[in-house]
Amino acid sequence: MMKQLFENWRKLTTEGEVIQFPGNPTEDMPSDGTVQFVINLEDELSTRLAKLHGNISEIPIEKLERLDTIIDAIEDILSQ
Repeated sequence: MMKQLFENWRKLTTEGEVIQFPGNPTEDMPSDGTVQFVINLEDELSTRLAKLHGNISEIPIEKLERLDTIIDAIEDILSQ
């Protein structure tokens, strides 16, 4: 049964073809500029925290978790 399913699947698709499933996930995706902004912001904040603590490995996990929470909130705000 699975072999037949895969054979039928191959007949329906061609190599490199993108299959669109119901809904459009690209509508919910942030723009490239937003993604780059968040990446740069997270990098800058991590660098500053590392300088404050002497080394990135010395940053307490609690502070990194808070940073992740802040970055997630910023991403949510920017994607609205």
